[in-house]
Order: sequence, then structure tokens, then C-alpha cells
Amino acid sequence: MRQSSVQSWVGISRSGFTLVELMIVVVIIGIISSTVIPAMDNIRSMREGAARDDFVRMIEVVKGRAVASGMPRGLQVNMADSSLSMVKINEMGSIEVEFDPLTGGDRIIYLSAIYSGVSINSMTNGDGVSGSGIIWFDFESNPHTRESNGDFSSLNVEAAEVTLSSNERVIVYPYSGTLEVQ
Repeated sequence: MRQSSVQSWVGISRSGFTLVELMIVVVIIGIISSTVIPAMDNIRSMREGAARDDFVRMIEVVKGRAVASGMPRGLQVNMADSSLSMVKINEMGSIEVEFDPLTGGDRIIYLSAIYSGVSINSMTNGDGVSGSGIIWFDFESNPHTRESNGDFSSLNVEAAEVTLSSNERVIVYPYSGTLEVQ
């Protein structure tokens, strides 16, 4: 009887982890975190770079449309929802968002919806006014400002500057409309 109780005690399986098993798990977690965390940071910087590139591309398209049409075109920057809209002066002389024949809708990009975590932090227009606004271009690609009703105000004498959440600044220089990213 004594022998069977010893055998049954030896045959009982125990649950738990040994110190070696726990150390192996800690090492595996360390290896995974050392590769995943930099990769996540890389994804964030790629997303911010893509948003910046889309912003610059929209400015270039607006400039090109102004030159091609011979009519003023603008890029409306809305800081509240981090959106970019291509605008023009309609036949009535007022400002309207351009129609996009490819999508069948307005030419608007919502940066924060497309690029998670990216937003527009600040904007200063070429007339020194800060906040949401429109960067206008004429038929010679010169940046200028307009009144809220669409009337010409003046050629830009200061650079228009937009800062994204990545702290990258897109600068549109006066007179030439040259773009720079800092």
C-alpha cells in the first residue's frame, strides 16, 4: 500500500513554469519589441512623409491648373479638419471647390483621415495672416491673396507657410511660387 501511494504521488503532473522557461519568454519578448518598436516608428514617419508629399503635390497641381486655365486657382487649407481643397473663382465671381471628374466629387483631401495621426498644425498665408486660408496662384504661377469674396488683394510679399504635425514646414515663396520643404 505504501508503494502505490508513492507511485501515485510521483505520477502527479505539476503545473507552472520553470525559471528557465520564464527567462526564454522574457528574451523572446525583448527581441520582438526591439524589432517591432523601431518598425512602428518607421511606419509613422512614412505616413507623415506621404502626407507631406500629397500636400506638395496638391500645391503643384493647383499652380499647374492656374497656368493652364489662365484663371486663378487656390489651395484651401482648413486646420480644423486638416483638409486641403482645390478652389477656383466661378462665373459669378465667388470661390467654389473644384469638381474632380475622376471621382465625381469635390477635390478635397482629408489628411488625418487618409494618414492616421497626421494633421495641419499651423498656417501663415503670404499676407502674414495666420489660421486656415487659401494659397492662390495666378496664370503666371505667382502666389497672391484674395478677399473672402474672391477679389484680388495683393501679390504675396511674405512666404506662405504650412506646418504639419511632423513639424515639417511647406513653404511657398512669394513672387516665384517656389516650394520648399523643411
